[in-house]
Amino acid sequence: MSYYDRQYRTDDAGLAVFTTPEDHASEDLAARVIEAAWKCKLHRFPHYHGVDWYAERAGSMVAVLELKTRSHSSTKHETVWLNVRKWLALGMARIGLGVPSLFVVQFTDELRYVDLVDVDGHQHRIAGCKRIVKSPLDIEPVIDVPVSSMKLLTQ
Repeated sequence: MSYYDRQYRTDDAGLAVFTTPEDHASEDLAARVIEAAWKCKLHRFPHYHGVDWYAERAGSMVAVLELKTRSHSSTKHETVWLNVRKWLALGMARIGLGVPSLFVVQFTDELRYVDLVDVDGHQHRIAGCKRIVKSPLDIEPVIDVPVSSMKLLTQ
């Protein structure tokens, strides 16, 4: 199913939910790769939280992550978008919690990541879907993160 064919559902509070079981399965697979490489355990933050995941090692939080999965290779586009709202949440988490904040992207061919301190927030613009899928918020401020600036995650 393409992104544009998605149907939303509502949660117990009656709020619209646009993630699919397939989205969660893709993220879970990427999370297992990260856990093995970084010798940690990833946990999802609750739904509607500003940050998606946190990493735990030896009973302590050691990082927060925004994890995206893409249906294309890492070479299809020169940049990948980090929503400004996610960038802001990652920045607050980094400052308030004193742990690294990471933007992680699972492409079809590889998994890459970048520390928030290496993301140039000045590279922002308004972008989004070619047509509205979920809401007018499908078009919002994003930061262009060069794929070449992201480190390759290897095990």
